[in-house]
Amino acid sequence: MMMKIKNKQWAICLGMSAVMLAACKKDEKKLPENTDHAISSSEGKVVDSAKTGTTESEYNSDTTDNATAEKLKLYLQDYLKNDLPSLETSDRQFSFYTVDLNNDKKNEYFISLSGRAFCGSGGCTFLLLSSDMKLINRFTVMRPPVFRSAAITSGWNDLILKSGNEKFIHLKWNAKAGKYPSNPSMIKETDMAPSGHDFIMWDDHFSKAKTFTF
Repeated sequence: MMMKIKNKQWAICLGMSAVMLAACKKDEKKLPENTDHAISSSEGKVVDSAKTGTTESEYNSDTTDNATAEKLKLYLQDYLKNDLPSLETSDRQFSFYTVDLNNDKKNEYFISLSGRAFCGSGGCTFLLLSSDMKLINRFTVMRPPVFRSAAITSGWNDLILKSGNEKFIHLKWNAKAGKYPSNPSMIKETDMAPSGHDFIMWDDHFSKAKTFTF
């Protein structure tokens, strides 16, 4: 009789364990994934969840289109084909913004290149392409963030940069040359800061750009 009771109790315990295990598994499925933009690593450091591919909500929407990124990737592979063999993995990264700079209702492609091959103490190399993927500008020693100013010169929005002296550089469209000045460091600095109506690009706090590889 006692043996039967023990068996019943054992059976009840097993049944309860199975129910508890099933309940735990069910609760695990209810846990939302990627509830934060920051995830703690095993070392106690904060890891940007964007780098883990978990969310794109923190990126500016003008920087995330995969189809556009693929077109730009092919462009860069061709544009830099002579340099590709010597580029390190960290050099083969880029980010972009689709932005209309001449009010023709067609987006230009503004590209930032990174890595030691394209960046130095004065800044990095940026490219500006037309809506039909033609090179307009190759900018040297340009520092982010970059502002699309509401001010217009010869039909194109001015570009505003921060200088190394905490002042500002205004790049105005040169109608005769058909482009902006390519070397911002050659432009006279000014105290005239961007306004609140100017569109900001490449700013990790207000307008973060997604990074791609080519």
